[in-house]
Amino acid sequence: MSAGASWSRVAALTAAVLDACDWPALGAIYCNDPVEARWPERRALVQEHGLALARRLLAALPRGGTSLWVGAGLAEVPVLLAETMRQGRQVLATNLRVAECELLNRALEQAVPEMPCRYQPVDARTLAAAAAFDHLGCVSVFTDPETWPVLSEVAYGRLAPVQIDVAKFVAEREQARELAAVLFGRLSRPGWITTTAEEVSWFLEQAELAGAAIEADEELVPTALVGDPVGLLQVR
Repeated sequence: MSAGASWSRVAALTAAVLDACDWPALGAIYCNDPVEARWPERRALVQEHGLALARRLLAALPRGGTSLWVGAGLAEVPVLLAETMRQGRQVLATNLRVAECELLNRALEQAVPEMPCRYQPVDARTLAAAAAFDHLGCVSVFTDPETWPVLSEVAYGRLAPVQIDVAKFVAEREQARELAAVLFGRLSRPGWITTTAEEVSWFLEQAELAGAAIEADEELVPTALVGDPVGLLQVR
């Protein structure tokens, strides 16, 4: 796919991908209740917030280069399309949920078969070990309640200190630190990180250990599915 597509083209293809999605099946993955009343509203938010984040991100990222998106899902569809089509960037999208990858890839294949990016159900560390990248997308990864139940509760202030299972917290913290270290260690400098406000501390810690400087962008965009504020970190 050639780079340089207009924003209207990106928006149109985003809409086509969302049209091709199996929304009931995705709802069963994303929602505690598959028929959650507000689930249909998410489509408009995916388009609106996803394109807003894509515009902000592409204003910072250079043409060419490589992005590694960790835990990418439905909300990242507009950004993946924009990076590939407008900026001519290589995009690696990982997600450990096999069923989610299959559903999203099916929609991409139907709506944009020429797009080279597909969701890969592999550990992000596997891809990080194989290729350097100048942008890391890490949105709601370290706050995922399925992967890090205790860290998630602590990050969102839902767990009082006296209720914390210290052993579980320490185990999850060390696992998360190891993931953050691997990802940060493969990020080229200068580089960019797209992440939520709740996850910044993981990368600030790694930057301090590596002697790197981080500057946070003040403009934030809410995620389409959770509503967490997402922004950019520039790493030097």
